Amino acid sequence: LGEAIRIAGSDIAKKSVVLSKGKRLTAIDIGLLASIGIDKASVFRKLKVALFSTGDELLQPGDIPQQGKIFDSNRPMLRAMLKRLGAEVLDLGVIEDDPEKIRDAFTQADASADCVITSGGVSVGEADYTREILEEIGQVDFWKLAIKPGKPLAFGRLNNSLFFGLPGNPVSAAVTFDQIAAPSLSLLAGCTPKENVAIRAIAKNRFRKKPGRTDYQRAFCYRDDNGQLIVDSGGSQSSGVLSCFTTSNCYAVLENGRGMVEPGETVNVQWFDSVLR
Repeated sequence: LGEAIRIAGSDIAKKSVVLSKGKRLTAIDIGLLASIGIDKASVFRKLKVALFSTGDELLQPGDIPQQGKIFDSNRPMLRAMLKRLGAEVLDLGVIEDDPEKIRDAFTQADASADCVITSGGVSVGEADYTREILEEIGQVDFWKLAIKPGKPLAFGRLNNSLFFGLPGNPVSAAVTFDQIAAPSLSLLAGCTPKENVAIRAIAKNRFRKKPGRTDYQRAFCYRDDNGQLIVDSGGSQSSGVLSCFTTSNCYAVLENGRGMVEPGETVNVQWFDSVLR
């Protein structure tokens, strides 16, 4: 008796909040709205993000390899990350290390987008013009963070848009986008950013670190036969070794003041979210 019957209000009661402002709509949310007869909902428009890489040394994927050149992995990677965030991407390609061409790219990007993201050109090399030009046509709010990888990160404002200058090394670009740019873009798009929840795990092996910067090391976390969470170093932590992400499922977040981590010590672990997976 009473089976196969749905009681009125058993799913959603009168005057209850179904979805709150700032919630990114999922497939389930759309079904939920449909279940109460709603066919339209007020949403924020897609964020427009302009993206370009800088550097005379960069080749496009698909080009013939050349001595002294490298393929631009950052732009395709960042473009895919931005699309996972739901952004509309304006891809301006690779810009040469020429101040006038970089300035023109900034002007075009600022006129078309809510946010401008570049990779490369924010360090201290002779041809690193990005930060210099940003200071001319906009303002730099900060440059350099006490994190690893990703120290040479620039953030600023142009006339109509925000700006993130990500480092040129691919791992540094991925980590700074994930940890700094992505939550900021979610906020700008009207979403309530998700809090990065850290869990505690036991270090299986030594994690090399010097005090002075918060270190986001790529690692692999799993449960052993006793149900204990174990975190294993993901191999090379070089900012140029992008393949380390393919053997990792999390960051081992090592605090600013912490030094070398020995096997058996407790480590904070942060799972990769959907932007990286």
